[in-house]
Amino acid sequence: MSNFTLVWHFLIFGVLPYVVIAVLVVGSLLRFILAPYSWKSQSSEILDKKDLFWGANLFHIGVIFLFCGHCFGLFTPTAWLNAVGLTPRLHQWMEIIAGGASAALAIAGLLLLTWRRLSNERVRTASRPSDFWVLFLLLAVIILGICCVVNSYFTDRSGATIILFGEWVRGLFTFDYEAWQKILLVPDWQKWHIFVGLIIFLIVPFTRLVHIWSGYLSVFYLVRPHQIMRANGKPMK
Repeated sequence: MSNFTLVWHFLIFGVLPYVVIAVLVVGSLLRFILAPYSWKSQSSEILDKKDLFWGANLFHIGVIFLFCGHCFGLFTPTAWLNAVGLTPRLHQWMEIIAGGASAALAIAGLLLLTWRRLSNERVRTASRPSDFWVLFLLLAVIILGICCVVNSYFTDRSGATIILFGEWVRGLFTFDYEAWQKILLVPDWQKWHIFVGLIIFLIVPFTRLVHIWSGYLSVFYLVRPHQIMRANGKPMK
């Protein structure tokens, strides 16, 4: 592997994660302080409810399970998993079955939401460019994730790749300078999946995705001053 390739791997998998975390936390905090009324999901339900119920619910159910599965797989030490009998191979099968089902739900929801945003004139007119980018990136990262699972099943029946991912993520949080080198050993599908995932977290403070924080910041969100709705120039009661 050339020095140029090594440098890029170091920047993307050794430096970029810290940049993403800093932008995610600081950017979200500044948006909440400086533009509190922009902190919302920018729901288009008021424009048209068609396809929104199924699209939104399928996507959110799927993505929540995917997020929890990633947290469990990446942050749980391998020794703990082995202690309860969850070998890397069995872990891989859980990823294939549970992750595949969750990804299918999320993609079905995203396709419905994308079709609705493109085909409904009112929703399309009210959409921002960032809305389409968010949908595209979410579709991309989930599809790449599915490609990773398929590639892992056919090329790595041992589940060793899952161990490398966990060691990389835990190494980042323990400031292990050499953690990024774990990614050198994984297939390109996984590298692209990680990169797109990092980009999604990077844009959270600047898009509708910022509302994912609300579950954790709900206490502060509730004490935010009320928005005043007006009808014909008069406050609504």
